[in-house]
Amino acid sequence: MKKIFLWMENYLNKFRRVFVALVTLGILLFVTFGLLGGIAGLFAGDEEIDTTDQVLYFELSGVIVDQPQTGTPDPLTIILGGGDNPTSYALRDVLKVLESIAEDENLKAVYLDVDNLSMGPTSALAIADAIKNITDSGVRVISYTDGLATRGYLLASQASELYLNTHSYLGIDAAGFSRKREYMKDFYNNIKIDYEIFVAGDFKSGPEPYTRTNMSENDKIAWNAFADPLWNRYKNTMENGRDLESGVIQSYGDNFDILSNNENGDMPRVALNLGLVDGLMTHQEIRNYMIAEFGNGVKNKDLDEDEWPQGISYGEYLSTLDDTYNEDAEDLIAIINVEGVIMTGQEAPGTAGSDSIVEKINKAKHNDDVKAMILRVNSPGGDVYASELITNALADFKSTEREVYVSMGDIAASGGVWVTTNSTEIWAEETTLTGSIGVYSIIPTLGRALDWAGVNIDGVSSTKMGEWDPSQPMPDYIKKYFQSSVDGMYENFVSTVASNRGMEYDDMLKIAGGRIWAGNRAQELGLVDSIGSLEDVIKHVAEVNELEDYKVKYFTRDLEPWEIFLEISRNANIELPYSATRELLLQELNAFEQLVKQDGKFKPISYCSECELFN
Repeated sequence: MKKIFLWMENYLNKFRRVFVALVTLGILLFVTFGLLGGIAGLFAGDEEIDTTDQVLYFELSGVIVDQPQTGTPDPLTIILGGGDNPTSYALRDVLKVLESIAEDENLKAVYLDVDNLSMGPTSALAIADAIKNITDSGVRVISYTDGLATRGYLLASQASELYLNTHSYLGIDAAGFSRKREYMKDFYNNIKIDYEIFVAGDFKSGPEPYTRTNMSENDKIAWNAFADPLWNRYKNTMENGRDLESGVIQSYGDNFDILSNNENGDMPRVALNLGLVDGLMTHQEIRNYMIAEFGNGVKNKDLDEDEWPQGISYGEYLSTLDDTYNEDAEDLIAIINVEGVIMTGQEAPGTAGSDSIVEKINKAKHNDDVKAMILRVNSPGGDVYASELITNALADFKSTEREVYVSMGDIAASGGVWVTTNSTEIWAEETTLTGSIGVYSIIPTLGRALDWAGVNIDGVSSTKMGEWDPSQPMPDYIKKYFQSSVDGMYENFVSTVASNRGMEYDDMLKIAGGRIWAGNRAQELGLVDSIGSLEDVIKHVAEVNELEDYKVKYFTRDLEPWEIFLEISRNANIELPYSATRELLLQELNAFEQLVKQDGKFKPISYCSECELFN
């Protein structure tokens, strides 16, 4: 019997070694061939592309961000996982392409499809303006959609022609902005779980789902004060793009049910009747229309598809454009991105990892060619400790007598404001969502649930500090301790912002309190210095620092070898089995879920839950 077990053990060990060797060999072959293909693809991308008499197919599917993040935390999941390639596009590249199209006399037209494109509200306005500039320049822009929500329609409404799928179920869902939250107070009470909430800031509504059954008046006031002007600007842009009378978009959103009933539920017909679109077409009909207008040809020479007019893709067109700045220049303006929920650790899609950001700041600090830094913030905040790590690294950079300037994107709130407090100047866009200066912490306790289940907790502790744990109801002295900690952090937050902005503490306290502000209002209140885009900030920094010949460098963290391979593969459009595409909102929700996981520990958060935008 012993010999049998020894034989089985030897057999299993050999099998295990062979299996591991085969799996390793397979992965190595996959990586090797992918790498070779990626390198070949990169060299192939240097081939000159002629845009003469071409249709540019602007068909982006994914998320527009300030800086696409490289790699993901888990290489094994990427290699063995499934789903579609997560695709992100740099806002600066998108605007660069659109601005070039407006000046391109060679292109026949632009075919615009933004059905599967996500972006922030301020980014959407910038892209819409760029599309309008194209149509104003005389370049024909034809957009086709299966159905669009607010931000997508904002873009498509700027096209020369807009066609909607005849059989669209969604139609044009330009419903504006709404913000809904699940209020769980009664639910947690029913299952006997208590949440102890410690908050500083009357408008800081992040913990409200745990403490209320409905939205507070303060939350409604702050939200409407931000969203109403933004919606008005969206409506004006849509109506101007479609040459509609003022009020059509609002009336459409308010009376959609009546309008639908009048057309027997045919919402595409409603959109056509109101002038929201120019016509209704099936997929085959839009293809035939494009061929009739621009001739036969192959849409993409690398794919065996139905014939479309001869054209080039967004990526191909981008590859033809020269760099905006002089590549031979020695002087650098460093750009450091803070994008996503601020957390400790490395960056990942949807999160601004403080370790990665500090690493990038330090790289810029040790580069003598860097003459100034721009901190580009597109974040709703997050972990207080992580925000402070970034702030400290920026202070270290400034100690070298080089200045830090801030450019705010779609959102720069809560911890996204915290990281700006060592800056020389702060710039925002008119519709940037900023403010939300406040702090809170959420700690669940299980005392009532365990008592209901018949579980008793008892023990001893060396000190009073160690007596309590989350399995017991929280005593008053612990509550006072945590609240005083949050209050102290809030006081420090307000004081630090006030000092940076050259304001008195009491004056800053009046505009803090966790309240959100639009960028133009924030400028009036003194929270930001100037209104402008990232390009405006770059030009300003160059002028102030007397840089005549310079280039802009986006600093990134050092990549692991497997991440370098993935980046080459991504740039060469190699089909790799990634996990499913993470949309902008899902990224932030996932990151926030990680942020608020307390495990019974006190964790102060400066996160803007008020910044959630839907539709």
